[in-house]
Amino acid sequence: MNWYLPLSASRVPSCEQSAVILSTRYQQIPRNAATIYNLFVLLFDDERVLPAPRPLQARPITIHTHPASGGPSITAIMIAILSSSALMAIARVALGLLGVVVLALAVISYRYYAFRRRLPPGPAGLPLVGNLFEMPKSHPWLTHTELHKRYGPIFSMQYGLSTVIYLGTQEAARDLLEKRSNIYSSRPRFTMVGECISQGNRSLILPYGEQWRGYHRLQGSFLSPRMSNTYRELQDLESKQLVSEFLTKDDFFKRFHRYSSSLTFALAYGKRMPTGQEEEVKGVEKIMDNLNKAFITNWIVDSLPFLNHLPSFMKPWKKIADFLGDEERDFFYKIRDGAAQRRGYNWCKDILTMKEHKALTDTQLSYVIGNTYEAGADTTTMTLQVFTLAAVLHQDKVKILQEEIDRVVGRDRLPTFEDTEKMPYLAAFVKEIHRWRPVLPGGVPHAVTADDEYMGYHIPKGATIVGGHWAISMDEGLYPNADNFEPERFLKNPDLPYSQFGFGRRKCIGQHIGNNSMMINVARMLWAYDIKKGWEIVDGKKVEAHVGRLDFYSGFNSPPLPFKAAFIPRSEKVPEIIRREFAETEKSTEIILERIEQAQQILKGGEPTVVAV
Repeated sequence: MNWYLPLSASRVPSCEQSAVILSTRYQQIPRNAATIYNLFVLLFDDERVLPAPRPLQARPITIHTHPASGGPSITAIMIAILSSSALMAIARVALGLLGVVVLALAVISYRYYAFRRRLPPGPAGLPLVGNLFEMPKSHPWLTHTELHKRYGPIFSMQYGLSTVIYLGTQEAARDLLEKRSNIYSSRPRFTMVGECISQGNRSLILPYGEQWRGYHRLQGSFLSPRMSNTYRELQDLESKQLVSEFLTKDDFFKRFHRYSSSLTFALAYGKRMPTGQEEEVKGVEKIMDNLNKAFITNWIVDSLPFLNHLPSFMKPWKKIADFLGDEERDFFYKIRDGAAQRRGYNWCKDILTMKEHKALTDTQLSYVIGNTYEAGADTTTMTLQVFTLAAVLHQDKVKILQEEIDRVVGRDRLPTFEDTEKMPYLAAFVKEIHRWRPVLPGGVPHAVTADDEYMGYHIPKGATIVGGHWAISMDEGLYPNADNFEPERFLKNPDLPYSQFGFGRRKCIGQHIGNNSMMINVARMLWAYDIKKGWEIVDGKKVEAHVGRLDFYSGFNSPPLPFKAAFIPRSEKVPEIIRREFAETEKSTEIILERIEQAQQILKGGEPTVVAV
């Protein structure tokens, strides 16, 4: 039986520049060895790489079969197959495909790096994947801050096909997100959270357009600066309950959450949360926990949004999204229906008096108020936790503020809102809380809707733009000794900016009510208590509990990790004064909301409230 194998390549001519020795250990060399040479010329465009070998010849080889077997051995058959002309053809096709792939990769690499050269500087990354493998696993804002130190106020990274541009100074953030807000006010695509879970109804991540403007006008009707001041009576009640709770409880994380949830729920739905254990409080905790986890999970559909068009049985994330979305919507519907049945004022009823509500669906209206409740219950809670951390770690600054409070208020009554307006150090203290440890350290990303240029760099349409709150807050050029807690910086410059509430048209619309809550609660807690490190038992001994300056959760929101603090009354009279004032305060939600409605009617009778959209 004759089988054809190529001859040895030992007679390939040598070359002065290089020599090719083609191994013939298994005699599997393509019949036209010149193909290899041509491939190298194509790839490297350099004829010095390899000399052209002469084509190889083939000769017949006879394979003897074993007499007992009646046919060729397995080894003989394999040699024959591997030596066949069909395999040679396959090898030539494979080499051709390899050349195409290499050429395609070369083109992609060239275009990738040419594109990156026009962008702001940043880590080079790799073709196709960009910087995907360089994504920090936790606390990404710390990594981004270090990158700003290396690359400057603006740098870029590429995550697959997505371009992300980071802004690390107030100047850069204002130049783009505020001065050019006409093209920098949209949001990047959040496929899992925005489309799959919330079905395009969540206001925080809506793209800039008519739906978002409708949401914003409705929310602005009850969260403007003037309207926010009408809620002070309810904040006064909730604040007095808060400071009274610290007489017997030290679970300040839960106490802060009760305050924020009760205040916002009463305004939104007409019902207070006096214990913090109500179904509505637990409901919003669950919704926010689900949301935070969904935001920080690396869903494949977020990287490859076209996968969302696959049939349902091929989308394993859809079941998760449907479950979380249904839970979210059922909760919003339930609390909205309860608000409609209660007597008196609430936001759910108030927005129905505005013509803008007619352009929105029933589901969208439930999200307008539901999202406001979520934000109010969450952000104020976390900022009060940061206040406690600052108070524990910076007793010297607390003493200065307590001296101002005592000087303005005295020691016989709790501070009022009118008192807080006479306390410049208090205002500076609260601003420094926002700056020192922002609770959304990574910021909420924007998206640019048109090609732009900044500082000589190209910013492509569709790029994600991140004004990093942490990086901006740690900018030594604007805030010397940035990691230090120094309220005095805002006394020296009352107009010194801070980024806690975001930028431009997407700035937090509830910042005014949130700031009022911070002012009255900080003033009252420091009037009433010395806040010090708590205690814990270690090896049977009572020791001062550890409190870390940088011990924060890694997530979309980043509050402090749990720590222990002791609220110690500043005098023997404090408990009596707190209990007396809380007992004398009006507690009827219906009566307080009726007064709020009357105050707003007076305001609406004057100049209309205007919200920039």
